[in-house]
Amino acid sequence: MTKKPNMRFVKFFLILSIINPLTCLPVLKLLGDGMVKGPFRSSYIKKIIKKHPYQDFQSQIVFYGASNFRLWTDMETDLKEYKVINCGFGGATDATLVEFADRLLFPYNPRMVFFQTGSNDYVSLKGTSEEKIKKCMEYKDQMFTSFHQRLPNSILVVMSGLLLPGRKEFTGLTQQINEELKAYCQSHSYMRFVQAEKMTFDGRVYFESLFRKDLIHLNHEGELKWMREYIKPEIDKLIEENHFEDLKNKPQGPTDPSGRRNPEVSDCQEDSSSRFA
Repeated sequence: MTKKPNMRFVKFFLILSIINPLTCLPVLKLLGDGMVKGPFRSSYIKKIIKKHPYQDFQSQIVFYGASNFRLWTDMETDLKEYKVINCGFGGATDATLVEFADRLLFPYNPRMVFFQTGSNDYVSLKGTSEEKIKKCMEYKDQMFTSFHQRLPNSILVVMSGLLLPGRKEFTGLTQQINEELKAYCQSHSYMRFVQAEKMTFDGRVYFESLFRKDLIHLNHEGELKWMREYIKPEIDKLIEENHFEDLKNKPQGPTDPSGRRNPEVSDCQEDSSSRFA
């Protein structure tokens, strides 16, 4: 029989998570990313939708994935050049991406979707490496096929699973699944694959300075490297290839001699890229 969690602890953890999610990283490390569910996840999803009302954020770039998107709280500021929506949530797996797509993906009718899950999908799988890879890819095929059916005009961009110093035992499996994903994306005209393995592991050494203390989640230095070397070049390439120039935000207007922004620049542009935790 599964032991029920201590509800006092759960309530305390949920309140603390809302106030400052970074303080909960040691607990998440201990309990696993899958703990971020139930009322906390539902509440967080509501906050995403409140911040990004469907009618105001149509046909943009959606980032949809697990904690390395979720904890990148400066994403919309770091990528302020583009019309970006961060719909990442903690503990995301392919199964939960499908579960919440009706609320966090489809209503936005995105022009591009960046996906990131990684080892959350197979840390609990049983069987040989070959069996795990087969199960993962079968589900990913079902997921991406269903997403394409609902979003036939969207470009689906799959980020490679990051090689994590906090999950070294899954490095080999992650690399094999990345190779399968690369081949899968190349066989579908509406998909792209971004290979970022070397960012965190050179084949001998893990670059731990790019991670938070848990060695699973990127710190801001790691997020910026991810963005500059892998994500931004892919966005620029897709914008150029598909003539999606409207996915770029207009540059801020000129300032007056006092250094203040020109009042003709709409404040709603600032709001759309404000920080959200």
